[in-house]
Amino acid sequence: MTRQIKSIIIHCSTTPNGKHFSVEEIDRWHRQRDFKRSAEFRQRQNHKLAAIGYHFVIYTNGSVASGRHFDEIGAHAQGYNGKSIGVCLIGTDKFTLSQWKSLEKNVCGLVTDIMLLQGDSETPRVLGCRDLLGVPQNCPGFSVTDWLANNMRPLPGHILVQSEIEDAE
Repeated sequence: MTRQIKSIIIHCSTTPNGKHFSVEEIDRWHRQRDFKRSAEFRQRQNHKLAAIGYHFVIYTNGSVASGRHFDEIGAHAQGYNGKSIGVCLIGTDKFTLSQWKSLEKNVCGLVTDIMLLQGDSETPRVLGCRDLLGVPQNCPGFSVTDWLANNMRPLPGHILVQSEIEDAE
């Protein structure tokens, strides 16, 4: 790892809860906002994704898709991208049990990987985009602080049930 990672920032796609959206669609949205990835990192990972700002995207079925390379600076939280990893949940404020489980596994794995790769005893902070100064306050649609305090278990009122899921992945 060549860059110092100090935080993992959780986002949501701000799309209808339970509806599938792909990394390719997010890439298209980010391209429309003039986000860009370098040719070097595109060669290393996901060469077809020209603009995606997130490092990981968690689909409604719980599968995790990669976006930017781990060493690549993200485009997900202006002013915080250089020292963070961006993780995005598909949806807005309700997520499937599979998404919650994948979020927990992804965050725990990232914390371990970052600490091992950096040879650092400092644990990276896990934050919601809404916890950052100068960043929109509606993303993700739940409190990451409360989720962490709840031992990374799904938060009541933020669980999407099967009948609310629109498209299979």
